[in-house]
Amino acid sequence: MYTLYALNGAGSMAPEALLAACGADYKVIVVERMPDGSFPEYFHRINPKAEVPTLVLPDDTVMTESAAMMIYLADLFPAAGMAPAIGSAARARYLRWQVYLAATIYMSDLRLFYPARFSTDPAAADGIKAKAAQAMDAEFAIYSSALGEGPFILGAQMSAVDIYAAMLCTWAPDKEALFARHPNIRRMYDAVLSRPDIKAVWTRNGE
Repeated sequence: MYTLYALNGAGSMAPEALLAACGADYKVIVVERMPDGSFPEYFHRINPKAEVPTLVLPDDTVMTESAAMMIYLADLFPAAGMAPAIGSAARARYLRWQVYLAATIYMSDLRLFYPARFSTDPAAADGIKAKAAQAMDAEFAIYSSALGEGPFILGAQMSAVDIYAAMLCTWAPDKEALFARHPNIRRMYDAVLSRPDIKAVWTRNGE
């Protein structure tokens, strides 16, 4: 069984949705924060950085980094059709945009919502947030251009990348404004959530 340590609505949502879409045997443990906002000691023993998501594989191997989980799980369950074949041109595109999402939009979200992590000067928070919002707008625009008519980043075939992108849409400061600027991103988002197994994960996460 796979064990996913999670926070509702956090970066664990996409790996959880992929586990569901792949038909994996898994459980979710929602990690409760301590009164001071920190995570309990047991979680630090599993992942020294105490970050979600953290995925424990059936052989007790610990995985961190949500994008790595998406790539690994999609390859592990080929029948689910969530990753193109290794060596294909589609595979190169798939990997490019999976890493792009994790390295750009995800990081901009972190700066937007947790600016204190990115400076020792509390007065810098507003500037960090403003810059992050600008960056996110530009990063979503680049992704929208790559998505084209879609509906998915690989065209007609949904992949793990689309699940990840849909998760990032839920973190946009104004999701409806994002969709108004980029109707193709809305189409992608709606197509991802048209799957009942993924929709159920969104619902469990309060989305």
